[in-house]
Amino acid sequence: MRVVSISPYLPYPGIPHAGGELYRRHVDLLSRSADLLVVCPENAQHTAVTSEEQGAGHRKLLVTPRTPSHVLGRLGHALALRLSPSAAGRPFRRAVLADEAVVSALREADRVELQWFDTVLLAPRLRRVVPGTPVVGVFHDVVSQAHLRRSSTRAVDPLRRLLALVRFVFAVVQERRLVRVLDTAVVLSEKDRVLLGRRGGGADIVVFPAPLDDDDMPPGPPPGRPAVPDVLFVGAFWRPENEDAALWLLGEIWPEVRAAVPGVRLTLAGAGPGPRLEREAGRHRDVELTGYVPSLAAYYRRASVAVCPLRLGAGVKLKGLVAMMWGLPVVATRVGAEGISGPDVFAAVADDAARFAAAVIEVLRDPLRARTVRDRAFRWAHDTYSAAAYLRALERLPCRTGEVRRE
Repeated sequence: MRVVSISPYLPYPGIPHAGGELYRRHVDLLSRSADLLVVCPENAQHTAVTSEEQGAGHRKLLVTPRTPSHVLGRLGHALALRLSPSAAGRPFRRAVLADEAVVSALREADRVELQWFDTVLLAPRLRRVVPGTPVVGVFHDVVSQAHLRRSSTRAVDPLRRLLALVRFVFAVVQERRLVRVLDTAVVLSEKDRVLLGRRGGGADIVVFPAPLDDDDMPPGPPPGRPAVPDVLFVGAFWRPENEDAALWLLGEIWPEVRAAVPGVRLTLAGAGPGPRLEREAGRHRDVELTGYVPSLAAYYRRASVAVCPLRLGAGVKLKGLVAMMWGLPVVATRVGAEGISGPDVFAAVADDAARFAAAVIEVLRDPLRARTVRDRAFRWAHDTYSAAAYLRALERLPCRTGEVRRE
């Protein structure tokens, strides 16, 4: 079976965001049963990774994005980018279907998959190029929900809320068009399946369990408690929703936790923190801002509780699931817990800063009370978000020939 996967990100070990790590695992698993070609935009990072990577089980093709060369084109692109962030992927989308090698591979493929909303927007044009080939769009989140949430939260200034409302309208129109032309739309949670289903259309909308299990994870929840109480928040901090969460955590939640639990520390682990977050974290001697690290295993092992204090964004928050699979109790906001439908798997869910802090304090002071929830979450997450479950889901995707080559 020949599959072409078009993605804005090249999968590689150590990619510094959860969605990219999910895609890397997807590519590794799909490569077991398919002749897989990954098509990504050419940039300095992707070129460097391609030159260093050895022994990948898939082929790669980097395409140079085609940016407008004339003034009016650049002005139009800038305006489109203000109205819809997905316009950032337009130069890559334009280049994909202008590249002879890509088009040839698409015509030979038994299935084409489009990763992330920016690339799923290729689907209508792709239909004209390969009308008989199943096209699968992978929605890592439903972007209209993120825009709608941003338009209604007081954490965002009024002008940006208005812009988010405009972007919401554009995203809804795009989503409606996409679910009419795709064969299958893949989402990561039942909540997203319902949201995307409201757009109508003929696509089969299916939920895929993200393959999150890892050889570094413990075989069971740790029996003891860390010597030093440690609160862990993992995120790609170049993403606005993670930066907002970290700033809220530092400003309104952390002072309460520190005052109640002597010797506690906070770890903000993830790539791309901006100057504001660096400045705020630097004011606290008990806060570590790691920046990019090749592995988060050591931080999960030393943590007492994981927090997911998100107020913005959409989609299932993989950071909460991964923490559960490491055997950590998780405290989250409703946004942070969104899309995770396990049976009472959070130590607490709270949107108010005082209640969020109180929940974290309770776990740190009396971890035995959180152990039942933690153990239940560990078992459920490992049963649901395993590589084996993901492989079974992959087998149900359509392909042109119906042939599957197995190892």
